[in-house]
Amino acid sequence: MAKIELEGMQELIDRVNKLGAKGEDIKKKALNKAGDLVKTSMEKNAPVSPLNKKHMTDNIKVSEIEKENGIDFIEIGPNKGDNSEFFYSKFTEWGTAKIPAQHWAENSVLENKKEINQIIMDELKRGLEK
Repeated sequence: MAKIELEGMQELIDRVNKLGAKGEDIKKKALNKAGDLVKTSMEKNAPVSPLNKKHMTDNIKVSEIEKENGIDFIEIGPNKGDNSEFFYSKFTEWGTAKIPAQHWAENSVLENKKEINQIIMDELKRGLEK
């Protein structure tokens, strides 16, 4: 999965982090709004079978907020440990020995990088103004 570094926001993030529970709510709202943008993009970019059945575009998941090394993040789209009925989405994303990788999920993140940063910045500022 692609990761995006938030650019020019460290001071803003530090201010939000000092707010405790209110800051957590602000970060959740910001990440969820940015996540919705990426999820919509993934739904458009994911390969779709011509068969009349459920497709992985109908099952793109957005995780709850997670933390790693003090950094909040969410995961969107396929993950390598997926064993659901849509497990094949990971094969279309990363490829196999016989199927070339299509990187549709990663590309959805990368093509929206500026918008993601802007959404998060706007939501953090809006939360601090309240």
